[in-house]
Amino acid sequence: MGAWGMGPFDNDGALDQLGDLDEVEAKDMTDRLALAMREILDDAEYVEGPEMSGAVAVACLVGARVIGTEPDDAAARWLESNPFEPSTELRDLARATIDRATRPDDNELYELWEDSGSLDRWLASLAPYRQALA
Repeated sequence: MGAWGMGPFDNDGALDQLGDLDEVEAKDMTDRLALAMREILDDAEYVEGPEMSGAVAVACLVGARVIGTEPDDAAARWLESNPFEPSTELRDLARATIDRATRPDDNELYELWEDSGSLDRWLASLAPYRQALA
């Protein structure tokens, strides 16, 4: 059974992305975070849920680093173990990634939340990260 919850780190796509990032050396982390978001942003086609979930998790990691705290235990542990500087480029990519995820009609993640009747709650869960990135 897969993981599926309201927060940006509460699903299989996000957890898979965090696991993949655990394999990245510290010196390459900023580039890998940027790549994870660019892959989604550069894709003009419809994006499947797991891929979008992973990109949103990365964007929220950047937002959490800007905020300085993270209420999710898995993300807090990851951030503690993986220092990186939330550069202007990373913040811009993260903001654009959240914007893309919250845009209807071109990604499965949005549609899943909309179909579940929980779209407003999901959008609210992303709001603190989006605000931090503004």
